[in-house]
Amino acid sequence: MRIIVAGIGVFGVLIGVLGLLAPERFRSLFNLTTSQTRFLAAIIVRLVVGVFLWIAADELRFPQVMRIIAAISIFAAVGILFMGRERLDSLIDWWLSRPDSLLRLSALFAATFGGFLIYVAV
Repeated sequence: MRIIVAGIGVFGVLIGVLGLLAPERFRSLFNLTTSQTRFLAAIIVRLVVGVFLWIAADELRFPQVMRIIAAISIFAAVGILFMGRERLDSLIDWWLSRPDSLLRLSALFAATFGGFLIYVAV
């Protein structure tokens, strides 16, 4: 389980670094998929990450923190489900239209969170 959590962390770091170094390329990733695919991926990824963090929490550093993050991830998936595809699309479009500096700040958060997951898993 620790390897899976570390792998999720590596993915977060890679996405974050891409957003930091090449925000336009990062934006283009969202155009590669359909609205329905993005919607399903947003829900499934959050559920899977939440479940893995919950199950692996006892093997990781800071197990209570990992359970809180897992619960937030699962609640976020449910929230996106209730939000609906159209509202999620609107939110993504709004976010991607922000200046590069805000996108880079979001990417920095993703990279930092990914690094944290690697730290707690290793």
